[in-house]
Amino acid sequence: MDAASITGARNWDAVAERHPEVVARLEDGLARSDEVADAVIAEMHERRIGWTQLLAMVGNDPDDPDDPDDPAMPPALGALIRSASTPPAWFDPSLAEAGARAWWRFGTLQSSTLYQSLIYGYKAQGFVRPLAATGRLGEGTLERVQNTARWVAEATTPGSMRPGAPGWVATIRIRLLHALIRDHLLRDRAGSGDVWDVDAWGVPINQTYSALTISGGFLVLPLTIARDLGIRYSSAERAAITHLWRWIGWVIGVDDERLPADFAAARELFTIAAEFELEPDAVSKRLTHALLRDGYDLRDAIPLPGPVVTMMGVVIKPVLSTSFSSISTRWMEESAAGALGLRRTPLHHLVDVARPAVRLREVLRATGLLGSERAVVRRELRTVRRGLGLPDAGNDQLTAVG
Repeated sequence: MDAASITGARNWDAVAERHPEVVARLEDGLARSDEVADAVIAEMHERRIGWTQLLAMVGNDPDDPDDPDDPAMPPALGALIRSASTPPAWFDPSLAEAGARAWWRFGTLQSSTLYQSLIYGYKAQGFVRPLAATGRLGEGTLERVQNTARWVAEATTPGSMRPGAPGWVATIRIRLLHALIRDHLLRDRAGSGDVWDVDAWGVPINQTYSALTISGGFLVLPLTIARDLGIRYSSAERAAITHLWRWIGWVIGVDDERLPADFAAARELFTIAAEFELEPDAVSKRLTHALLRDGYDLRDAIPLPGPVVTMMGVVIKPVLSTSFSSISTRWMEESAAGALGLRRTPLHHLVDVARPAVRLREVLRATGLLGSERAVVRRELRTVRRGLGLPDAGNDQLTAVG
């Protein structure tokens, strides 16, 4: 198994010489999957359980969660639920909820960083290869973005990652979806003959890309963007947010030893990963182009009749696409950005233009002019969740807001 070939990193060996222990873990993770979730999918096929039926077995009522010891519960699924409901020794629920509150202090901004998080993954050949193999590239872009945004919003809502709560349930279901895709690609159940080549491509949705997605794409990168926009998190807030995402990563099936224990370790991993000289391929470029062109719905932003919005989109979408493309280059290595078709223009200074307004908002919040911290978080939650078509947070979640 050639890590450089799998990842598309031209200088894999050079980075390995500088950071041998970290890169060794990354290389090992390319061949590792999530065996607990894989066993559930194998059992699903053996027992002829439907996919919808399987998802329904992962209940979403925090007051009456599914009993993993119920005789009607398939053993492998019971084992997964039991495992995911039993936190590791390092987990502190109060710290995770403090991280969620800090995250939602400016939830509308954190939601907008999702586009950059997706592009962070798209630059890696090994990350996009499973998506290409399933046949979904240029289609379903908006749906993919919205589904991911709903999951992030649900998983980071205060109190929502408690076992049995909506964010925890959504995370378990995504874990099972990853296992289903892995099974489909490795076993060629459709009979196409195009079986996934593990030696050439690594395991699909493997431990390395899962760990980098959680600690890099969803943790370090959003906080980096927030800092660029003028938001300052205290060291305690960064620690709490890191703890939240470490817990989310653990529930979604990332090996414990691959999840950074603190923000400094996460940032180090993010920095080392950025040293790899990746060669995004045509699939990466196509996904990025589709994201910039179709990854948002103007109907939610412009309160006018659909046909009018459609006509306006002919003019607005190219402008937005160019703006997003240029802004994205601020947080990506120059070579990877160019290979993805991203071009830096003066429009990247829109971030600098927005920074004073963001800082003013933070001053107003810190002085209490926007209401209490609890009121700010609830308002941000309500705005983002309604925009994504999610119901308002439940009483247990609102209680966790503080």
